[in-house]
Amino acid sequence: MNVPLNKLRRIYLCTHALSWAAQETLLPGMDDAQREAQFGMGDHWQGRCAACLSRDLQLRENHYNLIRNSRPDDGFFIIESNQELIDLARQHFGSRCVVCSLDNDLEQNCRALGPDFVAWLEEDRRVAVENRGCEVSDTEFSAWGRSKAWAIDLAAQLGKQGYWFDSADVEFLCLGENWVGCGATFPIHMGRAFGLAKPIERRFDWMNPDWSPMLMDAEVVDQNLHMPEHIRLFIHQTADRAPTYGRYVAQFWEGMRGIMDPPHVIEVDFPPASVMESDLTGWPTCRARGLIEYPQQHFHGRMTMHVGCGAHTPHYSTVAMADRSLSLEDFRTALLAGKVAVKPG
Repeated sequence: MNVPLNKLRRIYLCTHALSWAAQETLLPGMDDAQREAQFGMGDHWQGRCAACLSRDLQLRENHYNLIRNSRPDDGFFIIESNQELIDLARQHFGSRCVVCSLDNDLEQNCRALGPDFVAWLEEDRRVAVENRGCEVSDTEFSAWGRSKAWAIDLAAQLGKQGYWFDSADVEFLCLGENWVGCGATFPIHMGRAFGLAKPIERRFDWMNPDWSPMLMDAEVVDQNLHMPEHIRLFIHQTADRAPTYGRYVAQFWEGMRGIMDPPHVIEVDFPPASVMESDLTGWPTCRARGLIEYPQQHFHGRMTMHVGCGAHTPHYSTVAMADRSLSLEDFRTALLAGKVAVKPG
């Protein structure tokens, strides 16, 4: 006799959450070279380790409250995260908690899932070349393959544990790290792999942006503003100190995308000479390239903004930084009026 499965209406996807907090007792006693060699947690900028640990301790309180206050129709999916968080999620969610059983390795996942999965991935690659008119890099292909494998594993385990979700109406939310890396690539890809009707919602205030000193201290202004093609707009205000002095910054991110889907750019008409392109440290990109910074050379009116898909792909997210004379309202209005186009090549 088949027992009907229980439906989940909201699922949290946890990608590498609280990895700094997991090492909180070890990192202070190590020198910078040791932290970098063992964990990749060196001071890539002055004070990075302390800032990331502090951010994770704040996030830990948030994440644990999410778990403790969950609803009976909530689920929790976990990919390689802090063991203390995993234990707490298992305690509160019970059989509604699923920890991915596959590795962060495409070859191993292909062996685990078998030749049908491999053939499926190769068909995705063929369609990608046909749709995009170019080859898919090995790095991007690997990220998509791992995402697809994890989605298959998580959904299968959930079913065995007596639950299911409807891709047409389930609400997925992501927490973890980091903002431009695993916390971007994998939820963006996995929403597509799950066949969701709407993207997995990424919240900046639920993530550790540990690659960016500028974003580490930034405050959320707007997040997940809807654009065409499931693209999402995020606006932050930077800290009021060098080099950004409280300016507004914005990024566009894909909501969900597989390798089969073309990447995007957005043409934005800002007021003349009102924005510049910044890197993740807060400096103009022209300065990083050793170019002169006269205003007429790095401030834009019209800007082509790349829509990001995460650090494991070649599709980065342009950071547009507003001049201090540009109001938030005018900045937001110009961004929302941007024209979405397929990225060439």
